[in-house]
Amino acid sequence: MDNSIIANILEIDKNAKDRLAEAENKRNVILAEAKAEEERIIGDKVKAADEKLRQLDEDERRRAEAKIESIKKSGEEEIARLDKVFGERHTMWEDKIFSAVIS
Repeated sequence: MDNSIIANILEIDKNAKDRLAEAENKRNVILAEAKAEEERIIGDKVKAADEKLRQLDEDERRRAEAKIESIKKSGEEEIARLDKVFGERHTMWEDKIFSAVIS
């Protein structure tokens, strides 16, 4: 009877060790899967952030180019206006300067 009790205790101990090993294996598998999922999510977020930054950069570049074009156009219009004024009035200005020098 003592041998059967000891055998039962050893069997229970063996079963407990087997279950513990199985639980540890499952735990390791779950942790590995969770780590892989975490890395996938991080990778997806990094890709999304990179795409958003690229898009923002492109939008900002477009706005800057439009602003530059607007400034260039305004400058060209102002130069054209000043050329027109000069063309219309340069003779008058020359005459006034000439008169002022002679007088």
